[in-house]
Amino acid sequence: MKGLKIACVLLVAFCLFLGGCTKEIEKIVYKSNPGDDGYGTIVGKVLQKDSQAKVIVRQAVIIDSTWIDSTDGTFRIDSLQAGNYEVVIIADHYGTYRVPDVWVNSGAVSYVGEIELSRYPDLIHSHYPDNREEIVLYWYHGWYGRYSSIRIIINFTEPMDRQSVEEAFSTIPSTEGTFYWSQRIYEPYSRWSGGYSSSSLGGGEYQSAELTTYSHIRSMMYILNQRYCWVDTTYQVILSTAAHDTLGNHLEFPLQFSFSTVESRTTLTSIQTDPEDGAQDVSLRHYMSIFITFPKRMDPTSVENAISITPQTEFGEVFLWPEANELKIYTGGPLMADTTYIIRIDSTAKDLDGNPLDEPFQFSFRTEPVRIRKTSPQNGEVYVDRWPKIYIYFNTYMIRSTLPGAFSISPSVEGNFYWDDDDPTKVYFRPKGTSLLPNTKYTVTIDTTVLDLHGTPLKEPYQFSFVTRPE
Repeated sequence: MKGLKIACVLLVAFCLFLGGCTKEIEKIVYKSNPGDDGYGTIVGKVLQKDSQAKVIVRQAVIIDSTWIDSTDGTFRIDSLQAGNYEVVIIADHYGTYRVPDVWVNSGAVSYVGEIELSRYPDLIHSHYPDNREEIVLYWYHGWYGRYSSIRIIINFTEPMDRQSVEEAFSTIPSTEGTFYWSQRIYEPYSRWSGGYSSSSLGGGEYQSAELTTYSHIRSMMYILNQRYCWVDTTYQVILSTAAHDTLGNHLEFPLQFSFSTVESRTTLTSIQTDPEDGAQDVSLRHYMSIFITFPKRMDPTSVENAISITPQTEFGEVFLWPEANELKIYTGGPLMADTTYIIRIDSTAKDLDGNPLDEPFQFSFRTEPVRIRKTSPQNGEVYVDRWPKIYIYFNTYMIRSTLPGAFSISPSVEGNFYWDDDDPTKVYFRPKGTSLLPNTKYTVTIDTTVLDLHGTPLKEPYQFSFVTRPE
């Protein structure tokens, strides 16, 4: 009996111990699988944290919704049954953002990422020009004279009611133009000229012909009449909420963007130069000019008065304006050799509207030394004719009288120099009387006493050799 009592006590103790362990095991399991009850969570972040965006989770109907946190743009929706959802984000003055096929697993968190809301209304796919873009007012030269055009393109996500779009479209300043419609999205082939090409809406192959059925019109191009095409002008484009698709869905808010026209095909926002700033070993003849291209049409007098060149050119400068925004500075001949030129334009230079430069503009470049570009015969040439003309090509204009004293040929040969009037950098030496010796090596040397037009000597002596042909 005593043994039975002891056994009962041990059994009760074991059960109590086992019960405590079971509870502890249950706690451990629960902690390792939080929320594992058939429900999950969706989280994400909207980059426009001040948009007051609303986040909706839906299947066939709206399941739940929340607002983003205005401090950081994050959002979180809990207690969603495991399954497939669509996340829809809406905000005033932003296009609706949709994230389809978001899977929620039991006890898991589904992250939909960082989301950037579109500034376009829902029905807008894209537009050209981009907002605040600068485009070139390109002038074409055709059989019937000089003409230009500005194209404004709006691509839609749905087939549009053309009449409503055209009535909802306007520009500031007010313009007149022609509307063109297409099934395919217009994509500008050149943002320099404002031109365009077409590609199919889905990115498929280009079609040579298209059906223009009313229900499939997704892209509009508006071409301004020429008399409304102005340079250095900012245009604002507005498409009001009166525009709607063929099902009657209107824009949720107006589409508004602006762009500016500039005249230069070379530079849109800054001054460009030729030679470029920092260029080295610049050709001494470099078109005999320094080129400056402005993004706007300039007032010539104010620009010319604002320019200084260091060192001063020996023969002075001549200012030429091939276009209203393009300046050509003629330096009176070849540039000075082995010299750093610094060109400065003070901020007193103004455009045609009277606006001065934001700040002084300066660029510099360094020219090449006086050198011989090539010869004929070439150095190392063999089987040279015994009655040759020995040509020397300099890289700049030379003082002709300095060449005979700097020229020597071994074995010694008498002859005369003849300069090319069409190309003053080219001269040839013609031996007198008898021909050169056969099968003989001749070496020609031009020393540094030969001078260019500015009095700068050849940087280093130049020497080349050739062998005449046998008898």
